[in-house]
Amino acid sequence: GVVQEAVDLGAKTVWMQLGSWSEEAAAIGEAAGLNVVMDKCVKIEHARFHGGLHLAGFNTGVISSKRQVLSK
Repeated sequence: GVVQEAVDLGAKTVWMQLGSWSEEAAAIGEAAGLNVVMDKCVKIEHARFHGGLHLAGFNTGVISSKRQVLSK
């Protein structure tokens, strides 16, 4: 139902959080031209792109929601 609502609203992407997986929902979204992301966590993916996690998913040991201060 949520994916159909996204289609009806004209969304371009549907993101299903970690643990959410539905082939039926993905098929509905893809048939309507949506980008479909399943079983991913926004925080984990963000950390991967910005150095908080290694690409293999291992923690770097930094436990913080604060931005890293870069030295000049």
